[in-house]
Amino acid sequence: MLKRRFFYIAILMLACCCVSFSQTPVIERLKSNIQQAATEDQKLNAILLLCDQGYTLHPDTLMLYAEKAKTIAIAQKDLRRQAEAMYYHSFALTNKGLIDSSLNVAERCLQLLRDDKTDDLLKAKLLNQKGRCYMRKNQYRDAIDMGYQVISTAEKARDTIVQMMGKTLIGWAYLEMGQQREALNWHLKAFHTTKNLALLEKYSILFANLSINYLNIGNTDSAFYFIDKAIAYSRKHQNLFALCNSLAIAAQLHVRKGEAKQAEEKLEEVVKTRKLIGDPFYTVSDMAQLGLYYANNGQPEKGIAICKEGIAIANEYKIETKLFFLYSTLAENYSVMGDHANHAATLAKIISLKDSVYAKNSAEALAELQTKYELQKKENINMQLALNLTKKNYLFYGSILLTAVVAFSGYLLFRNYRRKQKLKMELALTEEKRLAEKGIMEAEEKERKRIAADLHDNLGAYAASIASNLENIKIVSDNTESHTALLELRNNSQSIVSQLNDTIWALKKETLSLTAISDRIKIFVQRIQPSYPDVIIDIKENIVNDFRLPPIQAFHLFRIVQEAINNALKHSGCKRILIGITAEHDWYVIINDDGNGMIPRKMKTSRTGNGLPNMEARALESGWDIHWKAEPGVGTKVIIESVGEL
Repeated sequence: MLKRRFFYIAILMLACCCVSFSQTPVIERLKSNIQQAATEDQKLNAILLLCDQGYTLHPDTLMLYAEKAKTIAIAQKDLRRQAEAMYYHSFALTNKGLIDSSLNVAERCLQLLRDDKTDDLLKAKLLNQKGRCYMRKNQYRDAIDMGYQVISTAEKARDTIVQMMGKTLIGWAYLEMGQQREALNWHLKAFHTTKNLALLEKYSILFANLSINYLNIGNTDSAFYFIDKAIAYSRKHQNLFALCNSLAIAAQLHVRKGEAKQAEEKLEEVVKTRKLIGDPFYTVSDMAQLGLYYANNGQPEKGIAICKEGIAIANEYKIETKLFFLYSTLAENYSVMGDHANHAATLAKIISLKDSVYAKNSAEALAELQTKYELQKKENINMQLALNLTKKNYLFYGSILLTAVVAFSGYLLFRNYRRKQKLKMELALTEEKRLAEKGIMEAEEKERKRIAADLHDNLGAYAASIASNLENIKIVSDNTESHTALLELRNNSQSIVSQLNDTIWALKKETLSLTAISDRIKIFVQRIQPSYPDVIIDIKENIVNDFRLPPIQAFHLFRIVQEAINNALKHSGCKRILIGITAEHDWYVIINDDGNGMIPRKMKTSRTGNGLPNMEARALESGWDIHWKAEPGVGTKVIIESVGEL
């Protein structure tokens, strides 16, 4: 493994040594223009045009020319082009994985432009560059904030491509957070920014993002359509960065479709091309993609090795945003191999990563950013309207018609003023009501967290202590009843600890997604599986829309599923249990066993104990439907359905 890791690092170092090689005919032509420049000013312009190919240049090459441009700009006392050179320097640092240094350079560059009211385009590019850095640091909320600022600033500059870049950045952030529908929405906004096909072709990476969006929601036809476009446009415009990403996504599509040969061809071209642009961020992404290929082609040992190497490189370069992809692929390889212990441990790690991402990128903070963006957009529109009105006033100033227009405008303004005053009053009342509701919610949230803390610090500590002390108790005598009683005490104490952990897990979160609940069910299954070696327990997910539930509802759903599994294991005599979790417009969960089958008319009798009534009570409290379908000798289905949830 160590040798293979050194092999990948060696590839990066070799690529860094090859900075003098040209990657495409366009790059070679631009370098030739630099050599043929007759003056320092012409040379500076030629260097900046070359640096504008930053997505295709190797970062060391880009950094070398950016420094040359900065030196010439300083000598010419050209502040604007000095800032542009610093922007390309920041871009190169990002591609080398030096994220904090890149952010520092970008921030200093923005300070240089602080008093410049004319160069909104360069400011928008710098904000987008900061957004790229935040994406690689796993700070999706900050990346989305940058995306909104990019859009607003690019609108002022009237630059279509940079507006598309800002919207794509926001979509990328939602994509990494697993919010597939929101990601697709933003990428479609970017796609519909213009109807100019020439501009869309130049920004070919957008087609790749749309492809991965459609793949994630199960629309493979659209995914193949957009990825074919992405590859074609990347080749046409010689954009090696977009080409690599597009080929990697195409390989993933072929893997999912079972077309191993086509996937392998695409991955080989990715590795070959990636050497030219030398970006560790996407190198580990390619390693994860290769691990997925091995998992789907019956080579889990290779998949596990490549994923572990990728995780090591990601940790070394602090590429946190790719760890989730790497660990997910690692878990899939462990599952293919049948290594349940490591599979469970990897799932636990994935849950930890998800919790970390959620802590950094809360839904409330993202909503605030959306509001902030809408307000800024309205300000821009108002500024543009004011400018247009001023121009009209100059054209008609001094004419008789102007008097009539002014009078009519005055009437409209007065009527609009009255309407706005009324609207302000309504908004003030609405805001007062919202603040009151928010105060109640915050009080409830504080109480929920206090209860969770008390359970953890008091009951949890005592229960864990009891379990630990019972492990140290040994009965010297051969009294069978004593041994049995001690064993029962140990089992009960461990159950108390597990139940408390499950309760605290739910209470500590503001909301929990169906994916998080599914992950918790997987851990529960892994915990009880050794006690039932003759029963196969499978969990199948089809979560297109990842609903979020309040903690008490998430806890009820987990308990209902847990009780259904326990009932099947203890009473049905089954050999297989299948848990299906489906979510699109609504969600539902089905627990299906192949046992003897329960008799519905006896379900609510006292002989069945409290388990089934408790399940019904939990479902009723949460506003769900729960029902049983049974056929003697065939099996039992327990079905939990949401009722019009959004």
